[in-house]
Amino acid sequence: MDLVVNLVSREFRLRYRRAFIGWLWSVGQPLLRFAVFAYVFTRVIHVGNIPEYPAFLFIGIVGWTWFASGLVSAMISVIVRPDLLLRPGVPRAAAPIVSVLTDMLDFVAALPIIAVFLVFSGGIGLSALLLPVLMAIELLLILGFGLALCSANVYLRDVQIFTGLALLLGFYLTPVFYSRTLLPGTLKFFYDLNPVARLLGAYRDILIYHRLPETLPLLLVALFSTAVFAGGYAIYHRASATFVDQL
Repeated sequence: MDLVVNLVSREFRLRYRRAFIGWLWSVGQPLLRFAVFAYVFTRVIHVGNIPEYPAFLFIGIVGWTWFASGLVSAMISVIVRPDLLLRPGVPRAAAPIVSVLTDMLDFVAALPIIAVFLVFSGGIGLSALLLPVLMAIELLLILGFGLALCSANVYLRDVQIFTGLALLLGFYLTPVFYSRTLLPGTLKFFYDLNPVARLLGAYRDILIYHRLPETLPLLLVALFSTAVFAGGYAIYHRASATFVDQL
């Protein structure tokens, strides 16, 4: 555990080293996206009357950004940090796990900004205590997909290109800046199958609307994320034995 903490701390410092405002970029980037999307979807294109839209939008951006950036970081982690595979005493899965946890720190760094939005939109309720549970579910989901994609990307670099395109499409298919209520009935079925959409909805429920998420859908997402993690780890554990030869 200490090894992972040290590696994550080091990775986080290296990520923003030589940057003028340093780790503040972890907050600045989602705020910039928020400013652009808030202008476009309130002044140019209207996405309906969504209660507490600023908080709704920022939570969507931060939640999706962690998923997308964590997935990409995990996928390329072994290629950009092959030294971790050769370091004695370091588990082979350290590279993707450290990458995802480092991206999680960006999510954590944005929490004070989310708190400011919540203070101006109705306060912070007791339901917010479920936030670590939702973060743990998203962490398992990202790690599971990330470990599997990392394994495939070592052998076939097309995976990296395909994943980038899939995430670009996924951003618009996931209600980051719009509400599920705007979707026609046929598309709501596919929305309900999207675990990231479910997680974003759960984040908004506990933080903005002070209510508990629906139990059964959240339980299914948790079970799915756990299964994805178990499957991704099994794939990575089997494939990583030959990573050094491929790199």
